[in-house]
Amino acid sequence: MTWLKVASGIISVSLLSAAPAAMAQVFPNQAHANYNFIPLGINNGPITYHQVYAAAQFGTDPVEIRSLGFAPNPGVNGQTVVYSELVISLGYTDRSPGGLSANLPDNPRGSLTQVLSAPGFSQQLQSGGTEDFSLVFRFDTPWCYNPNEGNLLIEIRATNSTVDVSTSRCAGVPDASRAWNSPRFGNNADGVAQRMLFELAPCSGGGVTLRLSGSCPGSIGVHWANATPNRPLGIAFALNTGSFVVPGGACAGTQLGLGSNQLQLVTTVNTGSGSGSVNGNAGTGACGGYIQLVVVDGSPCSTSNVVQLP
Repeated sequence: MTWLKVASGIISVSLLSAAPAAMAQVFPNQAHANYNFIPLGINNGPITYHQVYAAAQFGTDPVEIRSLGFAPNPGVNGQTVVYSELVISLGYTDRSPGGLSANLPDNPRGSLTQVLSAPGFSQQLQSGGTEDFSLVFRFDTPWCYNPNEGNLLIEIRATNSTVDVSTSRCAGVPDASRAWNSPRFGNNADGVAQRMLFELAPCSGGGVTLRLSGSCPGSIGVHWANATPNRPLGIAFALNTGSFVVPGGACAGTQLGLGSNQLQLVTTVNTGSGSGSVNGNAGTGACGGYIQLVVVDGSPCSTSNVVQLP
């Protein structure tokens, strides 16, 4: 798999293939109970919001999450909301609905994957009621969630909303719950949850999922699941995301979610039963970079989600 040793001057361009068909589903699948200003209202400073979902709601097959939608209060219909910064990250948690910590750094298991970073995010609000999930945040990078790996954790960081947007919530537990930290609402956790419309599709790249643990610089655990058993698995690293296309070798034509900046093959292992992990050390120069897995199991090869080093 020496195709990841990038030579200077190589430029690779390809057309994106058609994306798998998507479906929309509201989670938690519960009725509207109230409107809440957490997490998208005027917060007089940055709010960080966590919401946990029980994995069982998503079935057993990995799903690609492409966007999240919220149902705004009809009272803001026609107004334009602007956030000076809006960041959404997804990952796994060992905590269950009703069990999130108000100390937010305690909630993720390993690192979260940033899927949307939108300074100056702006959208005109069109709200027709509790089932109109019209405030939509479409991800820069869709994320493959494997329910077999654990409960889903969503993190939203929003700063300086220009409109006091409240969105539909439900009772929450036992399907989901939330925790938050903001100047307006303090630092707390409870047993309710915002209702979100998920845009879902089958995971691209065969559904291989990647999770990182540890810290950078230092020891990093690379964990994979849902890979084709007993096949070579390459751990690829780059300092940027992108759409690098493998120019030759066993995975020729495979499009990665990594860019070409310092793109390299860290090591090759065997997928074993389809799930497993390896440990390694990351130096200071790797911090802030990105990891992706490539499984030599077809043409093109299967690829995992892209995760930033913790």
